Amino acid sequence: MKVFLTVGTTRFDSLVRSVDAELNRASGINMIFQTADTKYVPLNGESFDFAVDIEQYYHNADLVVTHAGAGSIYKLLEMNKKIIVVPNLERIDSHQKDIAEFLEENNYAMVAWDVKVVVEKIEASKKFTPAVYKKRKFFGAPDMARYINAV
Repeated sequence: MKVFLTVGTTRFDSLVRSVDAELNRASGINMIFQTADTKYVPLNGESFDFAVDIEQYYHNADLVVTHAGAGSIYKLLEMNKKIIVVPNLERIDSHQKDIAEFLEENNYAMVAWDVKVVVEKIEASKKFTPAVYKKRKFFGAPDMARYINAV
């Protein structure tokens, strides 16, 4: 199984280190890590810090493990990719937790609330069928533009 792990633009070393360590116990997982600006280099797969075109990695993966950043999440949902979301609970704000709860409640993604269970979730993903995400149009843009232009 081809798995791509992305942390976005903010380091999430505990996720990268945990998954890398647990891969020793798994078989049949071909992992590519996008690690941001960490000094840690994963031993059990390819890795890079940033990519000009991250979508190529999304397209080539059977499964994407991602932090719960809104940009990454909604792009993956629109691509109908199977995803495991790992909220970065080390952050001060709670938006990743909120997004992960929404995804889990609506069965759009699997959520790993602890970095230590990600490889276990990867194995379980083989039997997981996510709900189909339907992008909702934002109808407030014309009203916002009129308001901004009036000010």
